[in-house]
Amino acid sequence: MTFTRLKTVTLLVTCALLALSFPGYVNCANNGKKGSQPAAAAAPLEPEAVIEEVNAKQLEKLLADKDYVAVFWYARSCVTCDKVLAELEKIDDDTDSFGVDFVKINDKRLAKQYGIKNFPALTYFREKEPIIYDGDLMDEEGVLDFLTSLEAMDLPDRIEEVNAKILQKIIEDTDFVAVLFCPDHETCPPRVMDKQQCRKCAKALQELENIDDEADQLGIGFVKIHDEALADEYNLGGLPALVYYRHQTPIIYEGELQREEDVLEWLVQNKSTGDEDDVIEDVTSKTLSTLISNIDNLVVLFYDHGNDDSMTVLEELEQIDDDCDKHGIQFVKIDDAKAAGDYGIDSIPAIVYFEKEIPNVYDGDLMDEEQILKWLLSQLERDEIEDVTDEMLDTMIKEGRVIAVLFYDNNDKKSQKVLEELENIDDECDALGITFVKIDNPEEAVEYGINKVPKLIYFEKGIPTIYEGNLEDEEKLLKWLTDQTSSDQIEDITDEMLDLIIEKMPHVAVLFYDKDQKKSQKILAELENIDDECDQNDIAFVKIDDDKEAKEWGIDEIPSIVLFERGIPHIYEGDLMKEDELLGWLVHQKRYSEIPEVTDEMKDKLVENTEHLAVIFYDKDDKQDMRILNELENIDDELEKEGIVIVRIDNAAEAKEYGLDHLPALIYFENKIPALYEGDLMNEDEVLEWLLVQKKTATIEEVTDEILVNLINEHEYVVVFFTGPCEPGETCDHTLNALETIDDELDEAGIIFVTTEDTGVAKKYNVKTYPRLVFFRNRDPLHFTGDLDDEDEVLAWITDDETLEIPGKIEEVNVKMLDKILAENDHVVVFFYAEGDKKAQKILNELENIDDECEEKDIDFVKTSDDDIDKEYDLPGLPALAFYRHKFRTIYTGDLMKEEEILEWVIDLHESTADVIESVDRKTLQVLINDVEHLAVFFYDDECETCSDILDELENIDDDTDKHGIQFVKSNDVKLAHEIGIFAFPALVYYETGVPIMYDGNLDSNQEVFNWILEQKADQSIELIDREQLLEYIGTKDFLAVVFYKEDDPDSPRVLRHIELIDDEASEYGIYIVKMHDKLMAKKYGFRNPPGLTYFRKGKYINYDGDIDDEEEVLDWLTSPANMEMTDHIEQVNRKMFEKIRKNSDYVAVIFYSDECKQCPRVLAEVEHIDDEADKAGIDFVKIDDKLMAKEYGVFALPAIVFFKPTSKEPVIYAGDLYEEEQILTWLITQKDPSGDVIEDLEGERLVHLIEESGSIAVYFYADGCEQCTKVLEELENIDDDCDKHGITFVKTRDFSVADGYGVHEYPALVYFEGGIPNVFEGELSEEEEVLQWLITQKTEDRIELITRQMLETMVEETQYLAVYFLPPERKGKQPAFCRSFCSPSSLKESNLTTTTTKHSSSQFVQSYISRKRKRIQKQDKINCNICDQILEGLELIDDECDVFGIHMVKIQDPQLAKRYSIKTFPALVYFRNGNPLLFEGDLQNEQSVLEWLIDDDNRELADEIEEVNERMLDRLMAESTLLVVFFYDDDCAECEEILEELEEIDGEADMFGIDFVKIASMEAAKKYEIVNIPSLVYYRKQVPVLYDGDMHQHDKVITWLTSQDVFEIKNEIEEVNRKMLDKLLEENEFLSVFFYEHNHPDSIASLEKLENIDSETDNLDITFVKMADSRYAKKWGVTKLPAMVYFRRRFPSIYRGDLLSEDEVLEWLRKNRFRQPELNIFMYALIALALAFVVYTAFLLQCFKPAPPPPVQHTKQS
Repeated sequence: MTFTRLKTVTLLVTCALLALSFPGYVNCANNGKKGSQPAAAAAPLEPEAVIEEVNAKQLEKLLADKDYVAVFWYARSCVTCDKVLAELEKIDDDTDSFGVDFVKINDKRLAKQYGIKNFPALTYFREKEPIIYDGDLMDEEGVLDFLTSLEAMDLPDRIEEVNAKILQKIIEDTDFVAVLFCPDHETCPPRVMDKQQCRKCAKALQELENIDDEADQLGIGFVKIHDEALADEYNLGGLPALVYYRHQTPIIYEGELQREEDVLEWLVQNKSTGDEDDVIEDVTSKTLSTLISNIDNLVVLFYDHGNDDSMTVLEELEQIDDDCDKHGIQFVKIDDAKAAGDYGIDSIPAIVYFEKEIPNVYDGDLMDEEQILKWLLSQLERDEIEDVTDEMLDTMIKEGRVIAVLFYDNNDKKSQKVLEELENIDDECDALGITFVKIDNPEEAVEYGINKVPKLIYFEKGIPTIYEGNLEDEEKLLKWLTDQTSSDQIEDITDEMLDLIIEKMPHVAVLFYDKDQKKSQKILAELENIDDECDQNDIAFVKIDDDKEAKEWGIDEIPSIVLFERGIPHIYEGDLMKEDELLGWLVHQKRYSEIPEVTDEMKDKLVENTEHLAVIFYDKDDKQDMRILNELENIDDELEKEGIVIVRIDNAAEAKEYGLDHLPALIYFENKIPALYEGDLMNEDEVLEWLLVQKKTATIEEVTDEILVNLINEHEYVVVFFTGPCEPGETCDHTLNALETIDDELDEAGIIFVTTEDTGVAKKYNVKTYPRLVFFRNRDPLHFTGDLDDEDEVLAWITDDETLEIPGKIEEVNVKMLDKILAENDHVVVFFYAEGDKKAQKILNELENIDDECEEKDIDFVKTSDDDIDKEYDLPGLPALAFYRHKFRTIYTGDLMKEEEILEWVIDLHESTADVIESVDRKTLQVLINDVEHLAVFFYDDECETCSDILDELENIDDDTDKHGIQFVKSNDVKLAHEIGIFAFPALVYYETGVPIMYDGNLDSNQEVFNWILEQKADQSIELIDREQLLEYIGTKDFLAVVFYKEDDPDSPRVLRHIELIDDEASEYGIYIVKMHDKLMAKKYGFRNPPGLTYFRKGKYINYDGDIDDEEEVLDWLTSPANMEMTDHIEQVNRKMFEKIRKNSDYVAVIFYSDECKQCPRVLAEVEHIDDEADKAGIDFVKIDDKLMAKEYGVFALPAIVFFKPTSKEPVIYAGDLYEEEQILTWLITQKDPSGDVIEDLEGERLVHLIEESGSIAVYFYADGCEQCTKVLEELENIDDDCDKHGITFVKTRDFSVADGYGVHEYPALVYFEGGIPNVFEGELSEEEEVLQWLITQKTEDRIELITRQMLETMVEETQYLAVYFLPPERKGKQPAFCRSFCSPSSLKESNLTTTTTKHSSSQFVQSYISRKRKRIQKQDKINCNICDQILEGLELIDDECDVFGIHMVKIQDPQLAKRYSIKTFPALVYFRNGNPLLFEGDLQNEQSVLEWLIDDDNRELADEIEEVNERMLDRLMAESTLLVVFFYDDDCAECEEILEELEEIDGEADMFGIDFVKIASMEAAKKYEIVNIPSLVYYRKQVPVLYDGDMHQHDKVITWLTSQDVFEIKNEIEEVNRKMLDKLLEENEFLSVFFYEHNHPDSIASLEKLENIDSETDNLDITFVKMADSRYAKKWGVTKLPAMVYFRRRFPSIYRGDLLSEDEVLEWLRKNRFRQPELNIFMYALIALALAFVVYTAFLLQCFKPAPPPPVQHTKQS
């Protein structure tokens, strides 16, 4: 027993160990079931988070669909990008949880559109608004904080929407957050305002958007959230609601959300009162500005955190902070010297009290907090004029506010007295909307032209007006101020005010006048009338009474009007008394550009302040000058567009100052340097071209002596070419043209080059022969003695160091000259200083002492004082001294006043040798990158631990790189590294001709680094070709890229280097890149000025128009599928091309083929037909000849079509017929846009509409709470996609009303509808494969549908011809549903069906049809079926044929319903004709007899009723019936019912005449048969329609018309008749010929064909010719053999005994019979003759044997 137990335990332990060892083989009880999963122990690892790759199109869609998207931009050759990406992958899941979609993209062109120039980079799109991340991309936590921070989400003037996750983070990270809770989007969809809370929320949001920016500036975050569940957690009640989180503590706002000002004030108050400690809040400059604008009472402490006095004052003021809060005074502090300066605070600490934005400076004891509090409360309680600083005043004026400013002196008694008086009207000024302030600042007063205080100036819209009255009379002043606000007088200003207004306002009209002059007063009165109109046209109108200011502007005549347009003056020369003309001129000048007239003073100011200025000197009394001026007006607009200001001046004296003796003349000033135009001023096009050339290119300026003197005095380096009198074509002119070629080089060196024909200055500097070149260096002249015709020699001489140097002096150079000196000299000492700096001048004096010693050592010593020189050269400050050795800089850190120490320092550096890698600053590095062909740069960070060790290793290869001509430097400028895309340190970048390549190897191995650098230097891969090779390559290469370049262009190596970087990768795409320096060929292909890139695709070329220096952009362009596509055919691509297409396209179809494949050409030809359609559907179609690649995608037999889509990693292989292009196209489109992986849920009218409209739809009916329904639904989800592939729409519904309508009462249930006809699935719904097979069978084969009782009732009402097969009750559930698919054949296509016109032909057709179907069934593996299934199988055979005849066949299993139709035995078949049932009593197993019974007219027709037909039946009748009458009507037509009743009367009679009479209520059928009016009666004789146009309400007329011969006859055709019609014809016609025949009889057919030829001739003989296929009726007339011809003359028959195949004999026989008078034979004639003879003979005998008459009786008298 013990042993048994031990044995059992051992066995259990062993099993457990095995189970643990092989977890993958252990499964649950459901192992056998489909879809079961492995055990938990074998669960796979979670996939690694990967940032999704997108293309431009996908990114565009993503930005359109998503609110928050982070985009990582990377470049192909960027090593840092991979490192950064690896870091960012770590936060991908975190960003997802915060609702931020993180993607990556490699698209340089698109990146440039979003301002991305360096890679890698990160852009955060918030509701499509981009913000570029400028932090460290290697710090993934910092990136995550940025993406989920409130600052990153902030959008201007918009409250950002967040989700619950982001809100929680914002609350944790942000001290102050205001959250607007709104209803869910489902409750309140966007732009739907049908609910009160939705409207309320939208209104609140609209108002609160107005304070979003102010809240941001106050440090209060503002967001919104649509989350009702979260609102319920906080018990917020009704929404919207505002919750303020202060240090994560929520406060609910109880006020009205639509009053944004109250909300902002509440937020500010709660922001400060929420602090537990009594600490004055610190604010920024921007926040302070917002607080001043929004807080009525604000106290600001300006302080310095590093200042002891400030901190002491702060401690004191903290004690009164709460008291200020109690009185509604907000207290803040700011540590910002610049902000203090902006408000005019010179000494810190200082307190300023702002009341309604008006500042008041506290001037008491800052250490006495009680006194400060008392002062603040007094400011709050009493109204007094606030004191402001000059900066505050400037801000208020700039804002255009209405201000009254009292300039006063606090120590002046009169000022004090005036101030006391004016305090009385402060409140009244407030009521008038005038802000009253005062300022005690003499300098500010002088700026506004105030020399004596107190003085008051009124500002409105920035325009000042001085009050001239008595300031002590406050009533008069108040009245004056009131008048100013209401009156429209022209404001009076001072000269200082005028300067300010001209500077700040775009259009200012200034009246210079004399107030004591009567003319001025009179004109002023007139001009007051147009002041308002000027305001309306945004023209400020002011006046000034200042003779001195007028003279400064050159105004000699008073009064005068000058319009200043953006600082450019226009003098009005019209009549000032005509104010309307003046107004018109002002508006015209504002709207239209004209050359303004200026004075010489105006011209001087413009030369000083305008970069590009053209001045026309002319004489307005000279007609020629005026003509020229009018011509030049034509180019004024063009010059304005180019930024060139043009003015005119009529001043001969001023012209002479410029040496202009002949007028008109044009001088162009560029940066104060003049150039004289010597061409034809009448040719405005030439003038325009010259001015543009002057602006855009450097040329040698033509000057006069007067201009030359000014240039020499004002500039360091001036070269003058004295030509003397020089005519075009002379030697001097040729020399000047040659010297033009060196002007650009001199400009780059900072040397001004001018020429002059004047000789005055030349003589002064001892120039005796012409032409002569003189170089002025800091006004010191040096004559050139070389060959002037050799411009290279001239350039070398001018730029030579010995020429530039002035012995004994440190030369002053400009930036351009300094750059040149540093580039050309190995050792340079530069003294950087600010001009006017006295300390710098002292230092310079000392440094002059060591200049000579430096020159002895061949060290150049220069000085420079250009503006912003410290920023340009990245200097810590000025003055500074730097020593440059081979362009590498070292800054002197000692005492600049000790020249000896400086000299020693310079010499030591000069004589030392650099054994280390040189460190460079930003400016030097940029110079090296541009100038050094081969440069290696090691970027490092001082905080990097490994950088120093790596640097030590790299020092070992520094000398080796020098030997190979490679400069090696290092830089610790992290900011510069970030700008060029380096975020990980250390890093090595190799530059060749300025093109960077990043090293991605091991920096610890100096040998690997050295070898890599040498490989980069030696890489020259692009082939140089000539014309012959180019033509050959164009013909032989599919893809050829040609780089055209200039051989002598210094930029060419750089361009070629960029292209070389992508050469190898381009070759992977099959693109061959070559270079060519043939100018003619470059010009031929569109490049007149190379470099350029031409791309040939199978001989067709396109030119690249992007940045040729951006090699990745070039590669993207070359490999773009759009550019690589050559024809309309399917493109052949290789593996690399396909990867590119796959990346850029969402949907790609690939046909894999092989040249060895025999079927492939034919399939390719078929697929070409659908290429365009695929393109239109958004599917790229390509072909690939790569068997290995095909196998990688699971394709082992070629050809094959594979479809790729973005939603699936694995492609889908097409399994259909490759020769059916339409089927392939349908499959592709279905694959691209399937309905989805989830069965769609529909209800109500949408579902009913879909059932009615959809061709094939499967509806799954289920109920809530039904476990079986749920399980079945899960299984059916697996076949949803398969249904889509087969064109079957799959939906589900819980709509019981729809279910009841189709008789579905038990759930779950599946009903298939095809064309609206239902079919119930009766198999096992949980077996999805069986369901799918059944659905496919229903779709592909025409099956007999299984229906319910409700369905049958509906169909009986709606279907004209319905055959119903009733199944026995015991059959239910016994046979699997797929049995019928095995027992039944595939359906025949309707196109194979042929029908004829008689029952005999129908019978033959049915026999052949069923025979063909039986043969198919015999080929199948048939299973045993019971009798019902065998009958059903037989009926399936005739289902298609029934459809052709418009008979719909269904089946039903309902015993109760069967009893209603007297069905006692099963199975049974009932035929419903327009709802009337007819039970089939024949043999159901004989499907042939069933079909014949269904299509028999006797069964189809209803007694005493015109049959209703459907469209199919009508089509069939049209084809079969020779005589058919169709009544087209509408169910809603009242008249139609009356007509139908009449027509029913003649239905039976029409039948007797062989006329089929039917009706149809179908607008589609009416349209098909071109019936316009409803109701209509149409008679079709062999499908030839005749419209009845009589009264359809009279049935007797209708039947007469139908049976009339005119209607009955058909031209050129022998009409078919029946007995009734023949009898009628015999009654109506004297002459009638009848051809008796039989169907399908060869002789009958042959004879009929012949007789058809004489039909028209018989018509001409007035003989009606008909035919009749009725042998029994033929016997009545003595015809025993068919075919036969009988001719009736007045119903008297005559049989034709001749040959019926001879139509001529027949016709002749008919003609003789038609025109023969006595139709008698010889016997008849003999009888007649005998009869006549008998009559004659009788008469003769009577005459001969007549007895003699008796003698007359005599008269008695005679006797």
